[in-house]
Amino acid sequence: MSNERKRILVAEDNPAMNNVIRFNLERVGFEVVAETNGAEAAKRIDEQEFDLVFSDIQMPGMSGEELCHHIRHSAKLKDLPIVICSAKGMEIDTARMKVEYGLSQVLSKPFSPVELVTLAKSLLDRPVVTVDQSSVVA
Repeated sequence: MSNERKRILVAEDNPAMNNVIRFNLERVGFEVVAETNGAEAAKRIDEQEFDLVFSDIQMPGMSGEELCHHIRHSAKLKDLPIVICSAKGMEIDTARMKVEYGLSQVLSKPFSPVELVTLAKSLLDRPVVTVDQSSVVA
């Protein structure tokens, strides 16, 4: 990873989980901006640049899926890595979300700080690969 400080946006409506994610990412040197709902996260992402997004799937107002949709419909954000955090056992259509929104990964809650940090570092170290959605056969 380059020496520049990477910026991560966290969208999580549970205050305790929001704090845990922010604390663990800041602890290893990431700059973290945390929002408690999807609408505020969407506003923030339109105003500032980020290198990675962690978003809860279920939030009041604007869901994580709707936030993904918002991000992918912006030309300047189309390559931004997105991680959706969901409760274990929650049924989400990961394959569909990967195709439709370029979802990078799903992180199942509860997760360990090591899993969180390892995933963030791996996504920020990899080269950007853009998938042309019109060429994908579902």
